Amino acid sequence: MKKDWLGSILLIAITASIIFFLFSPVLKHPNGFLFSKSVDPLKSYYNFSYYLKYDSGIRHDGINYPYGDHLQYINSHPIYVTVLKFVDKHIYPIADYGVGILNLTMILSFLIGMPLLYLILRRFKLPAWYAFITALLIGFLTPQFDRIHGHFEMVYWFFIPLFWYLLIRYREQKKPVLWGICLLLSGIIGGFISAYFVAFYSILLIGVLIADLWFARKHLKPQLKSFAYLFALAVIPILAVKGLVGLTDWVSDRPTNPYGFYVYHANVFSIFLPSEFPLKGFLSKYLDLSFQWEGRAFVGTPATIIACILILIAPIAWLSRKKPDWSFFFQDKSYQPYLLAGTLILLFSMCFPFKWGFGFLLDLLPPVKQFRALGRFSWLFYYIFTVYSALIIFHFFKNLKAQKRRILAYSVLVAVFLSWGFSAKYNVDRGTRGLFNVNDKLSSNHDDFLNRFVETKVDVNQFQAIFALPFASTCGDKLLFEHGMTALGEAMKCSYHTGIPLVQSFSPRLSFTQALSSIQLLADSAIQKSRLDDMNDKPLLLITTKQELNEQENWLVSQATKFWEDQYITMSILPVQVLKTSHQNWKKHALELSHKLDCPQELCTDTLSDLIYYNGFEQLPAKNTFTGEGAMYQRRGTMEVLNQTLPINSGLADLSFWLYFDTRHYDMPQPTLTIWDQAGNQILKQKLNNRQNHNVYHNWVRISTQFEAHPNYRYQLTVKGKYTCIDDLLIKPLKSNVLIKKENQQNLVNNFILQ
Repeated sequence: MKKDWLGSILLIAITASIIFFLFSPVLKHPNGFLFSKSVDPLKSYYNFSYYLKYDSGIRHDGINYPYGDHLQYINSHPIYVTVLKFVDKHIYPIADYGVGILNLTMILSFLIGMPLLYLILRRFKLPAWYAFITALLIGFLTPQFDRIHGHFEMVYWFFIPLFWYLLIRYREQKKPVLWGICLLLSGIIGGFISAYFVAFYSILLIGVLIADLWFARKHLKPQLKSFAYLFALAVIPILAVKGLVGLTDWVSDRPTNPYGFYVYHANVFSIFLPSEFPLKGFLSKYLDLSFQWEGRAFVGTPATIIACILILIAPIAWLSRKKPDWSFFFQDKSYQPYLLAGTLILLFSMCFPFKWGFGFLLDLLPPVKQFRALGRFSWLFYYIFTVYSALIIFHFFKNLKAQKRRILAYSVLVAVFLSWGFSAKYNVDRGTRGLFNVNDKLSSNHDDFLNRFVETKVDVNQFQAIFALPFASTCGDKLLFEHGMTALGEAMKCSYHTGIPLVQSFSPRLSFTQALSSIQLLADSAIQKSRLDDMNDKPLLLITTKQELNEQENWLVSQATKFWEDQYITMSILPVQVLKTSHQNWKKHALELSHKLDCPQELCTDTLSDLIYYNGFEQLPAKNTFTGEGAMYQRRGTMEVLNQTLPINSGLADLSFWLYFDTRHYDMPQPTLTIWDQAGNQILKQKLNNRQNHNVYHNWVRISTQFEAHPNYRYQLTVKGKYTCIDDLLIKPLKSNVLIKKENQQNLVNNFILQ
């Protein structure tokens, strides 16, 4: 016991020395650096720092104005930042140093992880010197190291060794109540740092429970009580985290089917091969060695060799007609449940069995599909298998020494340490590359930024929120606007220094309704902006970068009053009334137009009615409709909406229809317009814009395009995807006006609803 503590202290000292060597600029000036300036990590810095400076409770009001968002869903390290908020309020002021605190926390987390790895190795009776070296190598080879460029909460790699160490102590049955309580608390605390950590915790315990059930399958009854306790320990934290978040969450329509479940997973190459190695170029000609970075968890060459041996033992023994001898590889029976659990978890991280025809199981386990990056679960296998490999290597070393082959024994050990060491060094080099970026976004000095308002005599307090252009947002991965990521970064900078919240949010777990209402702010003037109903009459601070803007964005800029500009951004005052007035003007115009076009028929136009094609799909009753009682629906596959010649004149034509925003799938169905001439030659095949679209009305998105029309050409409109539902297809000459009369006063003017 004394040796373990001494070893842990020495390991912390050595780790601290290495950390100082690697991160000395940050350790000297913690608040002076950003580990990355790209928007995803900047968003993490901003969310953490803004809350620490301005907010309290479970709500973050810096984003998604005027609704804010729940801390648990925005990478804000909820329980940690709440504790820091208490420190700032009652003990010592730290609110201006969110970036520095986050940087130091990530770096110093190594000082917790290393001794935990060391103690795990010691629990399996490895000598202190060997456990010391191995812990250093495994620790710096961790796949979580390069998360320091983003996904900052994932850098806290000590959580997995902590769960495992406490589980080992609990299973030793010495003071099980104490260790069980510590285990529960670790899972709950991890869960309130990130939902992934409580998932790691639960799947580790469930994996070990399954392994225990397998090994005790012939005498289950005497151990049922202990199995029940382990199951309770596994599920209580995840129920506690999910339950508390559910009770405190004020929205009910967050995405539950994010993109990535079938994409961001591990494979054999991401686990057992390094990112780069000498023969990769040659082997890539014959094998697909690619893998998703989310699944990267290289265990090191020594561990890969051991895995290959384990795989080859059985077929070699079969070919030689001998019974395979596994005794050397499974000397420590206490380790077998962890190894089996780690293997099962590895298969899960590879999307097994879901990607092998068992996707229907996700309907039985809906919380599982919310983890878009299954590859992260391979981190559990990484720690379990590298420790197992260390055990096997040491047994091999001892056997060689027992055979008096000391030179060979130490040569093998040195080769193993060097191999792991080179891999760890490469991992550290990659993780620290491009890391030390000057913090010119979220610094503790606000004067430089606030002087812009002082110089221009603009009152900061007159603004209710910041709106950034080009627009950036996401809506459960279905609607995605990434062109404005730079502008969003600049808006975060302004928000942090002024305390003015952002209208936008780039959180994939944001409420669908709220995300759509943000996207709708740039919709056509024909669409009333529902978000304005929850905002006051104070102006918006409009921040625009020098990037190209689309037509609606340019119009919005033209309605604002510029008061400050440099080579990067322009700041303007945008009256909210502009958005309200534009809709009122359209409504007035549409009413006047509808009176002029009034006629006995359902369809009225200021051109020849024969040149108009309209289908309201009233003959197809559907659960969801945009107007009327009917809509065209197909659960999956390619749906043919139109395939015929149209009686339209030559010239530009306008095609539009409404596509239902179905939340059961992460993607939007893809519409495609294809045109053939009279000879049957295809002259156009165009995928229509279905992702970067602001024309949203309730849960419907207006898809539109313009095309060169010709009489007697054949026009085909198809929509491919899942849960496809469309309504109100209209094709008309470009500058014509069309009134479509509907029941319940839901008339359509140029395919926009006029209430």
